[in-house]
Amino acid sequence: MLIVRDLNRFSPDKETPLILALGNFDGIHRGHQALLKHAIGEANRRKGKSAVLSFEAHPQHILHPESKPPLLTSQDHRLFLLNQTGIDICFLVSFTKEFSKLTPHQFVRDILVEKLHISEICLGDNARFGYKRQGNATLLKALAKEYGFQFTEIKAVEAGGDIVSSSRIRRLIQEGKLEEAETCLGRPLSVLARVIPGKGRGTELGFPTANLDIETEVLPPFGVYPVYARAVLNSENYNEKKGIYEFPVCQWGAWFEGVMNFGVRPTFQERESQGILEIFLLDFQGDLYQKTLEVVIFPRIREERTFPDAEDLKRQIQRDIQNAREFLKKARKKAFTKIDK
Repeated sequence: MLIVRDLNRFSPDKETPLILALGNFDGIHRGHQALLKHAIGEANRRKGKSAVLSFEAHPQHILHPESKPPLLTSQDHRLFLLNQTGIDICFLVSFTKEFSKLTPHQFVRDILVEKLHISEICLGDNARFGYKRQGNATLLKALAKEYGFQFTEIKAVEAGGDIVSSSRIRRLIQEGKLEEAETCLGRPLSVLARVIPGKGRGTELGFPTANLDIETEVLPPFGVYPVYARAVLNSENYNEKKGIYEFPVCQWGAWFEGVMNFGVRPTFQERESQGILEIFLLDFQGDLYQKTLEVVIFPRIREERTFPDAEDLKRQIQRDIQNAREFLKKARKKAFTKIDK
């Protein structure tokens, strides 16, 4: 996948149809996947290129930072998931207040038609774009006739009787309803994070943990969770002449079963001011420091609680490990049909 951050340096091939999916793509949920599937399918059929146009920062983070929605995926995780879908190009635009003033007509004419020379745009039927979110599928259909490109309206995806949306998934995760969130995501909940130094509490207890630097803003309630984790190597090769990044197929290690604790470590006197996310990988030996991990999170085993002393905590961790093994043994076949592609 090519990542284009500067549209002025992109040189479209007018002989190659460009099929563009438009959206924020936070979470890459089933609604987004319907857009991506259409763009990829049409690009293959027409021997063209599939693409998405999204923003480095969520528009609401720039326009209304006081009420901005928390993000389901960090930028790195979003690109990682997009790369796995098979999309050819990601136009990653810097969203500014000046950019936000483009009317829907200006956005389509100046950006999509004149700069990118798109052949087709697909958009969700409930999506909005342009100044004050005035643009919608109806307007885009009219502009398609005016400028001579194809437009495909993608119907919203439903799950459990409600429309799949990023806001709905945020609520489900925060409420700890991970199975429902998985249904909307089309995959188990996951995070992409770098391993950072911790205080060594896990090692002292005999269970060395990897502390994760999480950029994702939406996490489940404090507690203990079964997880799968693997090391991931992402490398972006910057081509200065063309102003694009190449995001190659990622390299990754084997999946390991594990236990994740998310909380403030109440058993210890120096209670953390905010939640710490740490994982203990079962049957793993090696150094994870500074590595990037993809961690797949399953429903909670138990809530976080305070223990009388370290020995009681150790015994509980041993029980947590056994419970995690039993859960993951049952979940393995189902989980890997969705996460190991």
